[in-house]
Amino acid sequence: MPTLTKGRIVDKFTLIGGESNNAYIYRDPSKSGKWHLYFINKETNQRHRLLLKHSDGRYPDKTSEGKDEANRLGMEKFIELRTRTDRGEVIHKLSIYEMCNEFIEKESRRIRTTPHEGITAARFRLIKNQVRHFQEFCSTKEFGCGYNVTKSVHTLRRSFLDQYQTYRENTTNQKDKRGRQLPRPHTLNGELSTIKRLFREVALAKGFITRDQMPDFPYARVGRLAVQDTRRQSFTPDEWVKLERCARLYWSKGLSRYNKDGSDRGYLPLKKGKNKGKPSNQLDLRNNLYGVNKGKGSIKSTRAQHQLDHRQMIYLAARISMESGIRIGSLRKMRWCDIKPNKSASLEDQKKWVIIDVPAENTKTGRFYQIGAPIARYLERLKYITKGKSTDLIFRNQTTGKRMSSRIWIECLYEMLVEAGLATWSPRDNNNCRQIDTHSGKTFSWYSFRHTFITFALNRNVPITTVCSNCDTSIKYVQDHYFHYDAAQAIDALSEGRKRPYKSAMSDHWMLDIYAKDEEEVVEI
Repeated sequence: MPTLTKGRIVDKFTLIGGESNNAYIYRDPSKSGKWHLYFINKETNQRHRLLLKHSDGRYPDKTSEGKDEANRLGMEKFIELRTRTDRGEVIHKLSIYEMCNEFIEKESRRIRTTPHEGITAARFRLIKNQVRHFQEFCSTKEFGCGYNVTKSVHTLRRSFLDQYQTYRENTTNQKDKRGRQLPRPHTLNGELSTIKRLFREVALAKGFITRDQMPDFPYARVGRLAVQDTRRQSFTPDEWVKLERCARLYWSKGLSRYNKDGSDRGYLPLKKGKNKGKPSNQLDLRNNLYGVNKGKGSIKSTRAQHQLDHRQMIYLAARISMESGIRIGSLRKMRWCDIKPNKSASLEDQKKWVIIDVPAENTKTGRFYQIGAPIARYLERLKYITKGKSTDLIFRNQTTGKRMSSRIWIECLYEMLVEAGLATWSPRDNNNCRQIDTHSGKTFSWYSFRHTFITFALNRNVPITTVCSNCDTSIKYVQDHYFHYDAAQAIDALSEGRKRPYKSAMSDHWMLDIYAKDEEEVVEI
């Protein structure tokens, strides 16, 4: 006879073999009289209640008549759950949405200001975007999985990520200037790596899935057009001369050789001589800063003065980058107290050379290092412009006194490239930030100055160890990305030192058998 109990438990039946775990089935009147399974895990002291239903969604009869059917379902579920708990798995379900949220919360607690002690705020934003792409892939029907984000992670097919690259390429539906499909393979592999951490550090670590249930994580396929040179894009000597000359002579002074509509103003006409009226070699420039008027007695607005200061600072930043090879992230964080004179140099050289201390929290590698650079005169000019104190940032916004925004750094660099004739303004608009199309097809950025410094130093035969130490990078990295060995041009370097006393050591006799007993037995090896 069924056992009748008060409250929410009706028709209670103890399962065979489940006495030790207090396992039983029952009906719950508050849940439309549906059958449930209840048991206690003695090892973990956890209580579990689960609704009983068939795989096709049917429920056992909601009366005591459905006892036998509910008993069979209860036994199957009890055995399955006991097996899972014995393997250390968690019985409760974890949805895709819950897993993603828990991972994001976990990553947010890792944000640190010092490299390699956690992650930066920028890295955290990247991870959030990667997780967002994964969630959209799961919930999107076209090209994606079409799952609901409430779907349990343990029910996912192991191969469900096979179409991830197809989904991202079709939803992005863009190509770069070289015709390569976006996002690029290394971007996709970075996203898949984060998704792998997502499953491993949340679902697997907390027992919601086993190692056998971990999804398969494919590598992004690399198409024929995606193959590219891994060497960094730097300025050629001619490109650098054009950029520096235009920035120094007129761009940093608030002048432009272009009209407001983007047309080239050309050159000023000759005023005298037989070629009067013809173009001279002097550019026709206009003042393009806000609130500036030409003519005597014109007044420069405060905003225009700040714009002019920022242009001069950006120009000097380019010169410092070219002479030091410092990373742009470290340059933006540099303070006046990080600069000190090079006491080991001569008095004359001390007028040019300084030592830059780069604290660990300002580096990419998380270690302190020093840079020697001939930038003393550029720093003097910066000091004059900013009136900075010892603890102030070298490059700070002249309006707010805080760090100059990324927008100022990027837009000023683009303006310099356009003014130098190395690029043109692009019709593309990215987040209200103007874009450029370079004439050479290169993708110039502030890192290009660092790459150019390394390239030029190697071409001047500066020892690679010196270059690496001054730039806080590894020899292998420089060899992989910058160094171009030319055996035909290496004669001078290889010939260095091949004079006495080494001449005899490098003669033909060094190939003779030194262990021969007498001259007659001497033979070539």
